[in-house]
Amino acid sequence: MLKALTIEDSKRKSSRSKADLFEVLVAIGLGRHYNLGIRSLEKEKDRLEDKIYEFKNGDRRTEEQYRRTRILIPLLVKKLDKEIVSMYGKPSVVRWIGRRWQTENTLADIELIFKPKKASVGISLKSTRQGQGTQKNLGYKTLNKLLGLNLTSELDEMWSKIREDLKKRGSELSEISQKSQRDIKDAKYKYPVIQEIGKRYGLPVQKLAVERSVMLFNKLSEKNRLKFLEEIFGIGSTNPLLNVLVTGETVKLHWDEISRDLAKGNIFAEKLGDKSYHIIVDGKPIVRLQASFTNGIGLSAFCERAFII
Repeated sequence: MLKALTIEDSKRKSSRSKADLFEVLVAIGLGRHYNLGIRSLEKEKDRLEDKIYEFKNGDRRTEEQYRRTRILIPLLVKKLDKEIVSMYGKPSVVRWIGRRWQTENTLADIELIFKPKKASVGISLKSTRQGQGTQKNLGYKTLNKLLGLNLTSELDEMWSKIREDLKKRGSELSEISQKSQRDIKDAKYKYPVIQEIGKRYGLPVQKLAVERSVMLFNKLSEKNRLKFLEEIFGIGSTNPLLNVLVTGETVKLHWDEISRDLAKGNIFAEKLGDKSYHIIVDGKPIVRLQASFTNGIGLSAFCERAFII
């Protein structure tokens, strides 16, 4: 059994659980405000709390999400009541989307459904200690479709070099070199040197991806540059999306129309560093994209992480 829970793995799993708990707590808060049934959400809350308590300082991490929820809810319902409920009436359902955002192709973490008007409003939630948090992970297929980014041969070569390096080290690492990519990635928890090997051969791919992404973006038509930004901001849905960011005790709320306004004017990409680049609108950087891998440099699926500036 190669995989073991490390501090790195524990932090990642606890962070996902904390994010889920924050979303569920906000959904419960909205459900209570609008007098809607929240029994299933209460059960999910209890399950997530039990999971977080398994990690170090679980009680502190849990209380942190409760505190941020208490700060957010009054401001959130005030905005919703004034700008949405005044038009559609009280929502009939508060739905937590959670991990289904990928299959449902949405940036929303919570959906408010208004039965009389057959309308819905999405809420995208981020809870961070500092910074904006990741806006969106753009997978390789999406990057290939929107930018025309092709790294297939480079990724194949990267994996070939990783296997060769492992094989040269002999013993169990040599045996691991013959296993699947997933098995090799999972083995990094027992053999940290695999992470070092992944970084060694993954970094050149990251650098190349940035150079190609900048070149390809700047070759796109204005229409397709906007499409790329729309993918990042979640623009294009017929349903409004409210972006919510809680950083410490500071709350920021804005509709995706603000993002739509940003995506106008002279748009171009500019290299920022070996692993990242900016998209600039009318001389102002609005998005930073970082060439990355979803979970372990050189060992997991390639992606580009988008951060709002």
